[in-house]
Amino acid sequence: GCLEYCTRRDRTCCDLNDSCFGEDAFYRDAFYDCDEGNQSHDSLFAKAREQAKLKMRKSTMAANYMAFEFKRKTGVHEALNRCVSGKLGEQDLASPLPPKHPSGRGPLLAGGTPAWWGQTMDEWTRSDALPETGDGPYWSKGSGEGFMVRTGPNYRKEGRKTQSRGSMYCAVSCDAVRGQDKITDVITRYAHGKLPAHPTFPASSHGSAPLKWSRDCPLPRVICINMMMPHTTGVVPMMKDAGCSFVGFFHITPETMREAFSENPSPAVRLFMDFWKGPAGAPDGPHTDPSRSLFARVDKRLKKDQQAGLFKIIAQCMNPADVNVPNVLHTYNGKPCLITKCGYVIKDPHLEWLEIGIDVRGFNLLARKMLCTLRHLLPRTKIHYGFLIQGVEDDDLPEAIVCDMFVHGCDMMRDPMELEATAPPK
Repeated sequence: GCLEYCTRRDRTCCDLNDSCFGEDAFYRDAFYDCDEGNQSHDSLFAKAREQAKLKMRKSTMAANYMAFEFKRKTGVHEALNRCVSGKLGEQDLASPLPPKHPSGRGPLLAGGTPAWWGQTMDEWTRSDALPETGDGPYWSKGSGEGFMVRTGPNYRKEGRKTQSRGSMYCAVSCDAVRGQDKITDVITRYAHGKLPAHPTFPASSHGSAPLKWSRDCPLPRVICINMMMPHTTGVVPMMKDAGCSFVGFFHITPETMREAFSENPSPAVRLFMDFWKGPAGAPDGPHTDPSRSLFARVDKRLKKDQQAGLFKIIAQCMNPADVNVPNVLHTYNGKPCLITKCGYVIKDPHLEWLEIGIDVRGFNLLARKMLCTLRHLLPRTKIHYGFLIQGVEDDDLPEAIVCDMFVHGCDMMRDPMELEATAPPK
């Protein structure tokens, strides 16, 4: 019951999060972002009052969502009975609809490219407009702009935010996939160890030679982001839910390479270089390896929003007026979410790639419930996803986007292509 939700804190990486207001989905900073820059909240950092205020905001959000649910149902009593009994809409969530695409179990294509790459979502290449609402699925490259990120001076006290400027890695592809089990270890188990090709960048305006990544670069050439989405809320323990994944590949930019080799890289590049050096799992290594979990990077003595070097995601809906969701959710559009216990990280021993997985099953119950209830609206959304490393002190700021992309009109039940792993997870 509710007591269990409040007391369980012994989960390992990517386990189901039974907390109503767990760590990763309701990141403490998100509840202050809408007020940051207002010095009247300085006193909230007195521990008791801060916690009371935070819990009140979480409770308000839960209450608003429940009110929305009651209105959405055909009757208030039906909704109340379903919520109280724990039957949170699972009856129609276990079996996805037939996929739009054929199976991706075939051999590699010419040149060694996995057969599923680029087969599930087309790239939207127009720069003057986004797709029409409801058209998709598409993905498009981000510019690293459009997010509010931390900046100095004295962020701890002032809580200043500024517009993000540029990204360190450029999007190469995005695919919607699913399997018999939860998709993890994408590069080794589903991409056969293959990576996007090496682009050759043009010479800079200063006359320097064209750049091409090499193993002496202090940063990886490729980043793979694996967003793992459940089809159910997880409250029925015996119900198997392989869910689906949205897999994005990103390639380092020449500007990032030049900064990484420089004697004085920007704070954000330096933070990502430190993140790259941090603990990580090995390819085909055991899932029980503590270094594989992003939680291994957390200093338990400090509040997570006060720790530099942690991984964050920002999801910003670009067309909220086209999507009928509770008004309270608009307040948190574009707010950051820390990924710790629900995230995994794998590093190539040859230093060419980094894979980061984000399992929404590790988000709290309310977040999972909202995803399942509102997922029919996803085909109408245009969402900008940004991934970054958290900064705290002035020397770490301003934050900058590591990689980003837009996803338009994606149906998480029908768009994913079914894949077959080359080996079972360990």
